[in-house]
Amino acid sequence: MAPSEPSSHAKPAIKRNVKHVVLGDLLFQTWYQSIYPEELVSKDTDRLYVCRWCFRYSCDVAAYTKHTRLCPHRTSPPGTKVYDYGGYAVWELDGEDNKLYGQNLSLFAKLFLDHKSVFFDVASFLYYLLTFTDPNDPDNYYILGYFSKEKLSWDANNLACILVFPPYQHKQLGKLLMGVSYKLSGWEQDKGLIGGPEKPLSEMGRKSYSRFWEERIARYFLVQSANAEKTDEQTQKPTKGSRTRTTQEIMTVQDIGLATGMLTEDVITALKGLGAVEPATPSKRRKTTQDIAAESETVTIRKSSVLEWAKTRRVALRDPVCDEGFLGKWAPRSHSESSVADSEEESEEDSG
Repeated sequence: MAPSEPSSHAKPAIKRNVKHVVLGDLLFQTWYQSIYPEELVSKDTDRLYVCRWCFRYSCDVAAYTKHTRLCPHRTSPPGTKVYDYGGYAVWELDGEDNKLYGQNLSLFAKLFLDHKSVFFDVASFLYYLLTFTDPNDPDNYYILGYFSKEKLSWDANNLACILVFPPYQHKQLGKLLMGVSYKLSGWEQDKGLIGGPEKPLSEMGRKSYSRFWEERIARYFLVQSANAEKTDEQTQKPTKGSRTRTTQEIMTVQDIGLATGMLTEDVITALKGLGAVEPATPSKRRKTTQDIAAESETVTIRKSSVLEWAKTRRVALRDPVCDEGFLGKWAPRSHSESSVADSEEESEEDSG
């Protein structure tokens, strides 16, 4: 099962038991075969009707229409909302508590994922649904995609499968889902486990994650440089004729991984993609065994190359996932503490 965010220009598979799907009011072509029960979906189905709220499926348009009028998830997905910002929300649902939902979602997703295996035992997985609600139509929502992850992963994988549905691709939504998976893994809060997507990645998954990792590291150095410039402006004024010195910073890939919440191997992949790495300058003195070991983990980051890469690709300083969008136990600690403090102050004023 490899993560991927397929392109809408992907070539349809030769063998497909379902040719097209109707999802709500959208009709689009499938790419791969899914293992829908043959007694319900034949080997040569031209059109499969899928509920856009619960992914229940039918080949009978009358049965499909009847279901959509009564679907229990018309107003809200199952599970708990963990993120909500700018109309986009992410809902966490437990496969053990929502088995049929998880199975139907997996069957639907397989129509667009080549390397994904469908397991009907979904109890060991958590599913995170990405939804969008138009402010002008607050009673209606759309499910745009999802990612799943194992509840217990011995490899510390923070994501097992990811898919943005074909009609909603090329809108940066894959990056949003990836970013949420990293936030929820707890790397940037409370020093949680460092992990990454389940590997091996498909070709599409590799491209999507490489770009995501590159932007993540570029954003880290952009923010670092911006903070350094602010500090310099506050501490000293530039003299006439002075030039900005391009700095080189020597650090281990582990340092970068800890700062960005990424595995060492993923950091290396991203740094190579950025084209901003060169071996650390060797010392002229005689090297010890410890020196050689240290150099193998050390790289020189050419920040000018990172900045140029970010400028060319218009990488923004702001992370695509906003901390203030997380809810409940996932809310930023500072936000939670301020909310508690505010409520305590209000209580004191009321009692006074």
